[in-house]
Order: sequence, then C-alpha cells, then structure tokens
Amino acid sequence: MIYVKYIRYSSAYPLVSCQAMTTVQQQNEQTKTNRKMKNILTLILIATLATTAYGQVDQTIWDSLKTVTTDYYELKVPYKWRQMPTGGQGPEQMFEASGLALPVSFNGSPVMVTIFYVKQDGKNLDDCKDKCLSGYRANPDREFPKKFKDGQEKIKLPPGQDAYFLNTRFYRQSKGLNQSRFDLVVYSDKAQSGYIYTLSIQYSDKDYKFETDNQLADFAKKLYSYLTLK
Repeated sequence: MIYVKYIRYSSAYPLVSCQAMTTVQQQNEQTKTNRKMKNILTLILIATLATTAYGQVDQTIWDSLKTVTTDYYELKVPYKWRQMPTGGQGPEQMFEASGLALPVSFNGSPVMVTIFYVKQDGKNLDDCKDKCLSGYRANPDREFPKKFKDGQEKIKLPPGQDAYFLNTRFYRQSKGLNQSRFDLVVYSDKAQSGYIYTLSIQYSDKDYKFETDNQLADFAKKLYSYLTLK
C-alpha cells in the first residue's frame, strides 16, 4: 500500500506542474500578443495623424505678414518667409519658403518653395500674359505631362485691377523633381511695364497629387491677394 501511494503521488505531481507551466506560458504569450497589438495600433495612429497633417497647409502663416513697398507696387508675404538678395537682371523681389507652410519633404525628397516678382516687358496685360505662357516651354530642361494644358484665368485683384492667373507643371530633369508653377501676370500703367509674380513649388510626385492634395492653386491665390499696384 505504501508503494502504491508513492506511485500515485509521483504521477500526480508532474501532471500538476505541467498544467501550471502551461497556464503561465499561455499568460506570457497573451501578454506578448497584447503588446504587439498595442504597438501596431500606435503605429497606425501615428501614420494616420501624419497623413492627416500632411495634406494641410499651415494657415497660421497668414497671421503675421511683412510688407514690401516700391513706387509701383506693394506686396505682403508671411513674416517667416526668407527674403533673398536680388540685383542685376534678376527678379526685383525673391523669397524662399521651404518648410514654412508646406511639408518639409515628400516621397523622400525635399519640398522646395520659392517666390519671385519679376518685371515683364510688354505692351499691355494680354501681351505680357502671352509672353509668359510661351516662355514655359522655352527651357529644354522641362518635361511636360502628356495632354496637359497650361491653365489661364482672368481675375481681378482686391483693389480692382485686372490680372491673369496662370499655372503649369513639369519635371525638371536637372533636379529630378516635379514642379508646380503659378504666375500672376499684371500690368502697371504707372510703370508702363508688366510684372510676373511667380510661386514655384518643387517636389517628388510624378502624378502631381501633391499639388491637388495641398490645394496649391488656392495657396497661390491667397498669396496674390496681398498684391496692390499703385
């Protein structure tokens, strides 16, 4: 009887130990699974927030503006935009705004934002507009999308002057970047000259969805609304 009791005790002990070990292992596996799920949900949340913010222009840049005034025009731009030196035959005004309103990068490449205000020879507003449009394809470094037509719209500036809002897009071979370009064409009777106000945005996106997703046309029109001819 003593021998039988010893056998029963011995056979039961390992069984209880295996069950306990199995329970602990299951708990550990469940804990690991919960941690993995938590990490995955965190990554999804971060990606969602990043995607949501990515397609938005920082509208607070318009809260603080600086003014540039000459004898013939006055323009206002966000205070944070960097004013660049000009001279010679180059633009009369130039600003650099990369990382100030639009994303710093896209598809692993930088987003480059530059603004120019250039004098345009021309007899009148329409003549200046035609010269601007013809100049788009004068640069062999530009590859235009097939079947794409340059946009042109006649608008009025807030003070009431007529202007043309133009837009085009192309791939810059030398830089390996796509470019959305917007031009406001105006004519100053006082200066007896036209002016082209250019917003150039370069990025990496062969489908040009960056332009529509970030509503770059509206962004350009917002900028142009702060121009006044004297």
